[in-house]
This record gives sequence, structure tokens and C-alpha cells, in this order.
Amino acid sequence: MGLKQVWGCRVLVAMWAIMFCFLAVSSAQADFKKTKIAVLDFSLQGQGYETTDMGAIVAEWFITALVKEGRFDVVERALLQKIVAEQKLGITGVVDESSAAQLGRVLGVKIIISGSVLKLQNVLEVNARIIDVETGSIIAAENVKSSSSTSLQSLIVQMSQIIIKNFPLEGYIVKRSGKNVTIDLGRLAGVREGMEFITFKEGNIIKHPRTGEVLDVEQIKTGKIKISSVRGKISTAVISKEEKGSKIKYGQLVKSVAGELKPPAKQAYHVAESYTQPYVAPSRSSRRKAKNDPNVLLGKLKTENMRDKVYVAKVVSRHGSIPVVFDAIEQVLLKGYATKTRNKNHVDAMAWLCKALGASGKAKYKGTLTTVSRKAPSRKLRGYAKKALNSM
Repeated sequence: MGLKQVWGCRVLVAMWAIMFCFLAVSSAQADFKKTKIAVLDFSLQGQGYETTDMGAIVAEWFITALVKEGRFDVVERALLQKIVAEQKLGITGVVDESSAAQLGRVLGVKIIISGSVLKLQNVLEVNARIIDVETGSIIAAENVKSSSSTSLQSLIVQMSQIIIKNFPLEGYIVKRSGKNVTIDLGRLAGVREGMEFITFKEGNIIKHPRTGEVLDVEQIKTGKIKISSVRGKISTAVISKEEKGSKIKYGQLVKSVAGELKPPAKQAYHVAESYTQPYVAPSRSSRRKAKNDPNVLLGKLKTENMRDKVYVAKVVSRHGSIPVVFDAIEQVLLKGYATKTRNKNHVDAMAWLCKALGASGKAKYKGTLTTVSRKAPSRKLRGYAKKALNSM
């Protein structure tokens, strides 16, 4: 074989190798598919609802929360209702094995969320169930209570976050450089800055002792990483912890976690109990304690009075509060920061809301503060947003 033929073979081999790598990467990226979910209208039990559409409203709140998460393909409610009518399923919050399988085949969904809203005197109770379409079995269930319909939406958003824990994002480490790693999950998969992932390496193969069937592969925890930047199909993370005797490496598995892993039912119960207690006008001796009552704070955030918003921001900046109050502050800020006005009270209120989000110390609000620091028409407000970012 001549020199030209040798070089020709080497070039051909190199080209095949590059093509193989490209196809392998493309295949890996194409493997990720969002979990397809359908949310049915919740059935109503009891009497005295403010509206007969409460079951549909609860379903809409769940859909909105899941879509915002970014990792789910949620069936539009209008399409769902059309399919249910055409198939004559008559499904409203109650799904048996047969109807779940039938609906799943038509819509191509893997998971159905259904449930009921129960009203007894002045208490509203929402029961949500996650149903596996393939088996028709309930794989998880959550429950929250509220003393008024105005607080129900916030509780459902929190319950949806607990439900989301049942669907962790899973991927691989594709690069490590010092204390930073890159994973094969990005914005398209629903990854956001501040999210945490547990890292694993594969251990022994687990086989059945009699049949020899491979049941699973042992997963050995190697550490934890925290997302610092997100792109379309990849994300960069900082290594926050490595297990003793282990090292986070290229090719290891990653699985998302949502804060501390607490039992979902227990967490949902404490959130509901701590938030839904009816507000009673405090006596002088208990006035200081009442300042941080979430019902009071959320009520003041909903008013048009800018002083009320400043009051809430000052209270939570100094004393903290439950997550739903910080989420409400973020929504008010997003709604009002872009308003072009010479009203000093409005700008001051928005500035204090920025300070409150900074005091929370939660990375989830960095995106909002960054937006305000760059796009707010008021230079003063942009400055306060930057200070809040720096304080986190």
C-alpha cells in the first residue's frame, strides 16, 4: 500500500470517527423528552362554592404551575375537554384503570393528575392524585387545606412543586474542569439557575438470585452540584460537595433535587397548616407577632397602596417569611417595575421589593432581579436591584 493510500485510509477513519461522535451526541440530545401530562378538571364535593367552575380553576392553576416549570409537556385544557367529549369518557376528577388507559392512548400522555375539591363550612380541601396511565395506579397523592379561596391558589402552586419531586431530571456529566462541570441538560429540559443535582456513579449489577435477570444497576452517590448558568441543551454547575472517598467525574449520572428531600405529604401538611390559619386582629401584646402573618402580608400586597407594599417588604427583609410571600413579592415586582412614572412612592415600593427578594437569599429570584437591574426605566430602581443581587 502506497503512502497516499495509507493517508487516505487514515483520513477516512478520522471522518468516520467524527461522524460517529456527532451522531452519538445528537442521539443523546434527542433522547430527552418532556414528560407529557394531562390535568383533569377537579370534581367538586360539598356546597357553597363561590363559583361552579372551581374544579376547572384548580386544574388551570396546576397547568400554569407545571408549564412554568419547563420540563413538562402539558396537554391544553381545551384540547383535553374536546377529546374527553369525543371519546365520551365523562371524566371529571375520577379516573379508573380503563378510562386512564383509554385517555392515555388518545393523548399520548404518561401521567394524569386528577382529584377533588371538598368544601366543609369555611374550609376548602384539595386532594390531588398522580396516576400512571400504563398501569392505572396512583403513584403519589397530595392534600392541602385552606380557609379561603383567595389563598388556595398559592397552596396549589406549592403542592405542584412537591408533586414535581416525583419527576426528577436525569442526565450525565459531559465535562469537568476544576470545580465546574457541564451536564447534558439545559433550558429545553427545564433546568434553571440555582437548581441542585445529586451525582452518581454506577456500581454493581443487581441480578435476581434465581433467574439471573438483571434488575438494576447500583447507584453510588459521589456528590452534589449547583447550576450556575444555563444554555439551550447544556448547563454549567459548580461542585458544592464531593463524598468522602469519591470524585465527581465525566460520564457520571446526575439527578435533580428540590431543596432538602423531605417527605412530600409531611411538607404539604406543614405548609397548609402554617399558612391557612384565619387572621384575627391582634391585641397589643401580640401585635409584633402578627406582623409576619402571611395572610396579612399577602393581603397588603394585593392593595393598590404603595405604602402597604413597602410595609410588607420591610417586614420580610427584617424577619423573613414563608416562600409563598416571597413568590407574591416577585410577581408584584415583575408587574410593576417596568411602569414609567414619576410617582416617587411607586419607585420606592419597587425598590423595597427588590431589597426583600435580596434578603431572601434564594437563587430562584436572581433572574427577576437581573431583569429589573437591566430593564427598569428608573435608574434608582436599577441601582437597588443591583444591590439586592450583590447581597444574595
